[in-house]
Amino acid sequence: MAFLALLVTGYFTDQNMLVLAGNYSVYCLLLLPVTRLFHRYRIKGKVIVISLFYMMIPITRGIFLQIKGDHRQTIFELSSSLIIVATLIAIVYLIENMNEQMEMKQELIRTEKMNVVSQLAASVAHEIRNPMTSVRGFMQLMQKEENLTKEQHLYISISIEELDRAQGIINQYLALAKPQTDQYETIDLSSVIHQSIDVMYSYAILNSIHITQQVESGLEIEGLKLEIQQVLINIIKNAIEAIKSEGEIWISAAKQSDGYVSIQIKDNGVGMTETQLKKIGSPYYSTKEKGTGLGLTVCHQIVKQMGGNIMIKSELQKGTCFTIHLPLKKQG
Repeated sequence: MAFLALLVTGYFTDQNMLVLAGNYSVYCLLLLPVTRLFHRYRIKGKVIVISLFYMMIPITRGIFLQIKGDHRQTIFELSSSLIIVATLIAIVYLIENMNEQMEMKQELIRTEKMNVVSQLAASVAHEIRNPMTSVRGFMQLMQKEENLTKEQHLYISISIEELDRAQGIINQYLALAKPQTDQYETIDLSSVIHQSIDVMYSYAILNSIHITQQVESGLEIEGLKLEIQQVLINIIKNAIEAIKSEGEIWISAAKQSDGYVSIQIKDNGVGMTETQLKKIGSPYYSTKEKGTGLGLTVCHQIVKQMGGNIMIKSELQKGTCFTIHLPLKKQG
């Protein structure tokens, strides 16, 4: 849009349209790599990148005017460009500052939700779990009765399954409420990833899903083995359920140059819409019919406590990719 606006302005101000179109085409092409560089940095870095890029325009224009001997126009070009650069810096700063404020607000909302869930878990979970254990025990005793019909056996089995599912949900609530008190240890992440895949392998085979893995050896992090295994199993399980049947899951892990390890779990399942992607990981939100949304919430919390993060990319009917970044164990 800016490119077209500049061409229209040039047309009505008697500019050489061929030269103008050529110049701005070059700048548009240069913007593609600059855009990727721009998004890597925070506010200060972004201001420097965009300022340096923009100053190419008046500098090259000034050199051209100097060669023509138009010193007055050169001074005007450079002075007006300084005003534009100052405005550009102010705009970039305001936009990035607003984006940071919005991110902080979303993080605050998420934290408040987590606190509500934690308080609910701490006050209710234990009280619910105790009577449920008793009910499950009596159900198992009833199941051993010989004079029960086939239908009664079925009803008791379904009741026990539902009680177990409720127990699993309560355990997830407790995992959210439980403060991190265990001491972190050195974990062979490569081994944990292989173990997690082995645990889910039979579940994948039952659904005719093939798992391809490419895990770098010797990956070491600091954390709790059971917790990181819980994260991996949960995400792999979600991937299997998203595919339904006859699909593919790709799992890879490798060191990054920034001192982190990157774990990717990618599937070719149903994928998610932009709206679903924004909500995924929030308590109470799930794309599954019987899901609670607590599984991924726990995963996010575990990874965050370890100093990492989880990024999710998804496209409807094409699949989803979970990328887990975790800090590598510091050497020495």
